[in-house]
Amino acid sequence: MHHKVKGIVIREKAQGESSKLLTVITELDGVITVKAKGARSISASNLKSVQLFAFSNMLLYYKNGFYTLVDAELIEDFYGVREKIESFALASYCCEVAGSVATKDSENGNNLQLLLNTLYVLTKDIIRIKQVKAVFEFRLAVILGFEPDIAGCDSCGNKLTALPKFLDAENGVFLCGLCAVESPQLMPVSQSCYDALKYIISAKSNKIFSFSLSDNALDELNGITEMYLHIRLEKKYKTLDFLKQLL
Repeated sequence: MHHKVKGIVIREKAQGESSKLLTVITELDGVITVKAKGARSISASNLKSVQLFAFSNMLLYYKNGFYTLVDAELIEDFYGVREKIESFALASYCCEVAGSVATKDSENGNNLQLLLNTLYVLTKDIIRIKQVKAVFEFRLAVILGFEPDIAGCDSCGNKLTALPKFLDAENGVFLCGLCAVESPQLMPVSQSCYDALKYIISAKSNKIFSFSLSDNALDELNGITEMYLHIRLEKKYKTLDFLKQLL
């Protein structure tokens, strides 16, 4: 049976002398494994369409639970991601995270779109690496249904506009300084980071990276988004260790 998918190659593994096993995050089918015969050959017609980070339309043959590539049409190769080791490391991390939460339904389209937007800005090298990482992490948490109530204190209900703010990552809520109690999960949040988090939640998908922060505030934001996403997902990612060494 033939099957058409649109997806991003998030992992590749050599198989035999000239073939590959591809891990592909798709729009509707979640994450699938595809055998691409002859794809490592320099003369392969689908060479660019099935390389790491490539976004392609794929025609697959499905039998007995296995997918085999029949044909592929490249949409975007995102090859520029490979030009800087930091960009490559962040792209690998984002692909690993996105693949770990992908689902076989229409909601995965938002996950895929975020990954596409992230790879695009990394290719163009127009946004600071730490900012791209922070936006990806927090926006993905929002897409997955982990959006914290950012309007007011979860305990007393007061608006947080001018009050000291703390994020309870374990429970996904904000607390004001008066209601906060000492806990390893409570993170102080500066006003600039609070505003950035609000922006990441509400911005249109093609505008999510369009804000400015000082270096210190960006470091703070990175710590917040990384901790928040990983606590919510309860997962660890090998690619993050390498990325943090570079950053």
